[in-house]
Amino acid sequence: MIIGILSVRDEGYHPNRRLIEAASKSGHSGRLIHTRDCLSEIDHSRQALKIEGSTGPDVLLPRIGATINDYALGVVRHFELSGVTLVNGFHAILLARNKFLTLQTLACNGINVPDTYLVVNLQGFEGAVKGLGGYPVVAKMPNSRQGSGVVLVDSPVTAEFIMHNLQGNSRGLLVQEYIAPRGRREIRAFVIGDMVAGAMELIPNPDDFRSNIHLAGQGKAVTLDRKLSDLAIRSAKVLGLEIAGTDIIVGEDGAPKVIEVNYSPGFRGLEKATGLDIASEIVGYVEDKLRGKLCT
Repeated sequence: MIIGILSVRDEGYHPNRRLIEAASKSGHSGRLIHTRDCLSEIDHSRQALKIEGSTGPDVLLPRIGATINDYALGVVRHFELSGVTLVNGFHAILLARNKFLTLQTLACNGINVPDTYLVVNLQGFEGAVKGLGGYPVVAKMPNSRQGSGVVLVDSPVTAEFIMHNLQGNSRGLLVQEYIAPRGRREIRAFVIGDMVAGAMELIPNPDDFRSNIHLAGQGKAVTLDRKLSDLAIRSAKVLGLEIAGTDIIVGEDGAPKVIEVNYSPGFRGLEKATGLDIASEIVGYVEDKLRGKLCT
């Protein structure tokens, strides 16, 4: 079986390297496919796709992340329409790459999320702050990743600076309730199919309200109770995701809120914290999916 890994990174990038290793260990071939090497074609109303220097994969893992652009989305869709099996399909990625679309979908399905506003100008920002009960608030870019593009806003002066300098008019900005680090727990649950393959609690640096592992926060292995495990799995499913990193904050009151669902989660920190072989779990899921399709 040829497992295609659609990525703009090389083999030195941890998830790519680990997935290639895990595929080889299982007797398969893991191949990196860069979006620039894909030629999407519509010929006489038929879909075709050519990959420079490579044959087509039996199954494709899109691994670009929230910053995936329209060209790469078009490539993902073309793989799908060309009959290649995808683990995380086009429509699921379309929702998950945008934080507000993600929260919309979760909220519409009865999943608790932080109070959030989508704004496009300073007037909207001020209205959001009022609705959230005042400063401080959290501002996020819709397509930020690994903790970048996330800012704690504590005054009208900072809000004005952000709206004039950091916000793109075509994308908007999320303004969200601030949940203080003290007394809260932040969980990253790695969902594969119908199970949580592993989970860790993220611990922020003392001077940073963000607990993202890529910002040098620390992670420790945890075993989720049934309630949190079901919440993580359900959050992935309502977005249509088969593989996902579900981020959950549990406040002082004990009520969990899903803050983000990532369709292409990294797992270096999770493997380090838990000792689990997440890459092999992913390859195992891919095997089962393709085997089921062939049997059908």
